[in-house]
Amino acid sequence: MKIIFIILIVFSCSLANAQFNKGTVYLKDGNTKTGLIKERDLGGIKYKEKEESDVELYDHTSIDGYDITEKGIAKYRYKKTENGFPQIMQIVRVGKINLYSIKVANRDIMTGIRVNYNFIYFIEKDNVITRVGKKLSKSDLELFKDCPSLIKKIKKKEFKKNDVYQIVNFYDMNCS
Repeated sequence: MKIIFIILIVFSCSLANAQFNKGTVYLKDGNTKTGLIKERDLGGIKYKEKEESDVELYDHTSIDGYDITEKGIAKYRYKKTENGFPQIMQIVRVGKINLYSIKVANRDIMTGIRVNYNFIYFIEKDNVITRVGKKLSKSDLELFKDCPSLIKKIKKKEFKKNDVYQIVNFYDMNCS
C-alpha cells in the first residue's frame, strides 16, 4: 500500500511539472521568440509557439535566457560561473551589483521525492560572478569593501549574513 501511495505521489508531481508557461526566449543572435516554455530537468528549455506547435529544444549554446511571464515575470539568464560553464540563474535584483539565484531541490534519499528547496545566491560585480551560497561568508564581504557603512552594519549585526537580498539592496541604494 505504501509503495502504491509513493508511486501516485511521484506520478502526480511529474504531471504538475509537465506544464508549459507563457514566456519569451532570448536567442543568441539578438532575436526573441514569444510562446510557451517548459524548463527541462537536465538543463535547457522546451519551446512551442502555440499549444499545438512542435517542440523546439534550446540550451546555453543557442539562447541567452528566457522570461516566464505567467503569474508575474521571472527572468532567467545564462551566466558563466567560476568553473566557466554557463548555468541558468534567476535574476533577483539588478543594480550596481546584480543578484542571481539558483533553486536547488533537496530530495529524500529513501524515496527520491522532493522535500524542500534552497536558494543559492550569486553576486555579479564588475562582470565577475561570485557564488555566495545561502549566506555571505567573511571572504564574500570583500565584494562590499568599497562601502564601509554596509560593512559596519554587518559587523554590528544589523544585517545577518543570510540577509543577502537586503545587503545587496542596501549596497545599491546607499553605496557608490
